[in-house]
Amino acid sequence: MKHLTHLTALVLLLGLSTALSAQESAASLYNKGLELIKAKNYTEALPLMEQAIETADPESEADAQVVKLAKRNGAIAAYYVGNDQRKSDDFETALATYDKGIAFSPGFYANYIGRAQALEGMNNTREAVIAYIDAGDISIKSKKEDKAEQMYSKAENIIAVAWGDKKWDATSEYAMTFLEKRESPDVHYYLAYALKEKGSADKAVEHADKAIELAGEANASKYYMAKAESLEALGQADAAVEAYKMVNDAKYSERAKYKINELSGGK
Repeated sequence: MKHLTHLTALVLLLGLSTALSAQESAASLYNKGLELIKAKNYTEALPLMEQAIETADPESEADAQVVKLAKRNGAIAAYYVGNDQRKSDDFETALATYDKGIAFSPGFYANYIGRAQALEGMNNTREAVIAYIDAGDISIKSKKEDKAEQMYSKAENIIAVAWGDKKWDATSEYAMTFLEKRESPDVHYYLAYALKEKGSADKAVEHADKAIELAGEANASKYYMAKAESLEALGQADAAVEAYKMVNDAKYSERAKYKINELSGGK
């Protein structure tokens, strides 16, 4: 019986020794993950990058370098994994994956783009507007100016769709959210119309004026239309006529002439 107890203890010790020797280093885990990334197997690569980070010895300079590389490549893997999840309409999981990628590498712009797309897919529209602007801002820092403009346009388009659908409350909410972070003549224009339709024509005039200021006189016809219509809603016919006279774009000029004639009593 004593011999059996000794043997059992020996087996347990051997088992513990095997487990310890089987524990992979941070570098080994990272290298395996890197090979999977090269093979575009991002789903299996991502957890290996996470394990490499968790396994790393905080006192080791070599492991510190492994962590740095694992975070950078983990962010790339997270982006592609998140994309697959998003394309499968698993938006909440995708959002969590993109957020993980951002935590790994806050300067990597792609996960911000994925995050915005996931939020839009979840119909979390206000947050999507913010996220698209954030994605644009980080793209500029990454010297991806074309990508930045695409992201800002995405945010503006959300507002344009609400405006086109005459959803005035949504247009106002999204536009004001946008303008808290970034200026845009078109967003002021959408907001001006929404405010006019909601009975705040005085505020609408302010936003139409801001749109005109940002766009410049030469490109401001549609913004003057918004101003003129808002002034008309306020009962300020003379001021509305002067605003309509500033409209010279062919797309709006016929209506502007009609309104000038109407408000001037045919004079």
